[in-house]
Amino acid sequence: MAILKQFGILFVLGSVGIVMFTIASIPLVEQKLAKLSPEILEKVPPLGILMLLQGLQYSILLAISILIGIGCAYRVGLSSHLIDHWVFHTAKSPSFAVEMKWSLGVGAAAAIVLLLLDQLMQPVLPEALRAANNKEPSWLNLLTAMFYGGITEEILMRWGLMSLLVWIAWKGLKQGVTLPSQGIYQGAIVLAALVFGLLHLPATAAIVPLTPVVIIRALLLNGIVGIAFGWLFWQYSLEAAMLAHISFHAFASVLSGLLARLA
Repeated sequence: MAILKQFGILFVLGSVGIVMFTIASIPLVEQKLAKLSPEILEKVPPLGILMLLQGLQYSILLAISILIGIGCAYRVGLSSHLIDHWVFHTAKSPSFAVEMKWSLGVGAAAAIVLLLLDQLMQPVLPEALRAANNKEPSWLNLLTAMFYGGITEEILMRWGLMSLLVWIAWKGLKQGVTLPSQGIYQGAIVLAALVFGLLHLPATAAIVPLTPVVIIRALLLNGIVGIAFGWLFWQYSLEAAMLAHISFHAFASVLSGLLARLA
C-alpha cells in the first residue's frame, strides 16, 4: 500500500507537467505536419492521436522513473517531504525553512549564471538560436517550463536516474552496510546532469543544426543547473530540487525580459 501511495503522489505531480508539455507542443507538431507532402500526411495519424501518443510515451517513462526511485531513493538516503508526510507520516523537518531559502537562492543564482554565460556565447551562436533565445516566452511556455521542467523532469532525472546511479555504485562498491560515500553521490549528480544536458539536444536540434559550439552550450548550461538541482536533492530533498528548478525558470524569465527591454 505504501508503494502505491508513493507512486500515486509522484505520478499525479508529474502528470501535470506532461499535460502542459503536450499542450505546448501542439504548435510545433502542427508546423512539422505542415511540411509533409500530402502523400505522407495521409499515412500520419490525426493530430489528437499524435499528442495522446506523446503523452502516453512520457507517462510510461514517468511511471518507470517513479518506480525506480521508490526502489532506490530511500535505500541510499535520498528522500521526498511529500512521501515522508503523506506516506510515512513523519514530522515536518525543522530545517524546512532553510531548505526553501537554499532552493530559491540556488534557482536565482543559476538563472544569473546561465544568462551571463549565454550572453558571453552569443557572438559564436547561430542566428536562429540567438533569435530563439531573445524571443519572450508565452505564459503557456513559461508555465510548462516551470511545471514540466520543475516537477516532471526532477522526478525523471533526480528521483529516478540519480537515485538509480547512486544505488548501482553503492552496491557495486559493496558499501551496503553504510550510506554511500560522498564521491558516489557527487559522481551520480554529475552523470545525471550530463544526461540532463544530452536530453535537451533534440529540442536544440529543432532550432539549429548541432554544431560543436551548440552542443557544448547545451551541455554546459543544462549541466550546471543539473548539478545544482542534484546537490539540493542530495543535501535536502526532491522538493528542494523541484523548487530550485521552478524558481530558476521564473527568475530567468524575469531577467531575460529586463535584458530585452534594456537592449
